[in-house]
Amino acid sequence: MPKVIIKANTFLKKRVLGAADLADAEKIFVTKGSDFLVTEVAPDRNQHVFLKPASPLTAKDGTTKLQVVYVYEPHIQIEGDDAPQTIKLNVPYASQLGNEQIVRDGQVWYDWRQCNTTSNTMLANYVLKGELTTKAKEQRLPEPESIYMRIVSKYGDTTDHDAQTKALQELGIESYFSYTLSSKDVLLSLKAGIPVIAGFAYKYSGHICIIVGHDPTNKVWLVHDPYGTRHGASDNYDIGIGGAFDPYGYDTMQRIFWDQGGEAGWGRIVTSIKGKPTGLPTGL
Repeated sequence: MPKVIIKANTFLKKRVLGAADLADAEKIFVTKGSDFLVTEVAPDRNQHVFLKPASPLTAKDGTTKLQVVYVYEPHIQIEGDDAPQTIKLNVPYASQLGNEQIVRDGQVWYDWRQCNTTSNTMLANYVLKGELTTKAKEQRLPEPESIYMRIVSKYGDTTDHDAQTKALQELGIESYFSYTLSSKDVLLSLKAGIPVIAGFAYKYSGHICIIVGHDPTNKVWLVHDPYGTRHGASDNYDIGIGGAFDPYGYDTMQRIFWDQGGEAGWGRIVTSIKGKPTGLPTGL
């Protein structure tokens, strides 16, 4: 069971707010050097960590018991054999650049518009163990996206999340697109071996990538960006360069992922694959 060691006097909090903005029933003052066991750990917003203590902790009011708490990450250290480990799913990377251009209802699918289709291709090809790659070779098409984009185009535009949901469903992947994902939700999917399609803030239209891992030691999420290497949270890119397993720091993720829609992330959760439930929750 992981142990949390307090590195500086700090507060454990019921909500991710400044301690002065919380009632005594919503916070616990803890001193440097103290420690306690937890059953669950996950990165959260604004450099905070979500913790579920092994036993409820008593708030500053002396009576309220807190079942879960948040703490400013630089103020703690986590130790133990069960401490969070690095997750790096071996998802084959694909670039959206150079994709085939197709036309649907008069709308051209230029490759620079296909981040959603390419990211979902990476998701589907991974969980289906290369099925799209095999089909592309059998049909003498240039790449897995060529198979998947033809399915998507039956249901709507490449930017349409509902069309992507229906295309994945045709392949035997049940999923839904959520606008309220927390870091715990993303981490739960990664632990289940399923990458997460993510909608990031970018210029005026947004951008779709796929989260394929998490490194708690270096405090980064690992992202496949089909457009290339993004320069932090800026709108600048090395277009077509890199893009695989890019490390997105917690601050960057806060600014481009969890700062949308009231600090809630936009992304896709897979609930079953070929009729086999993944165990991930519905309705997030």
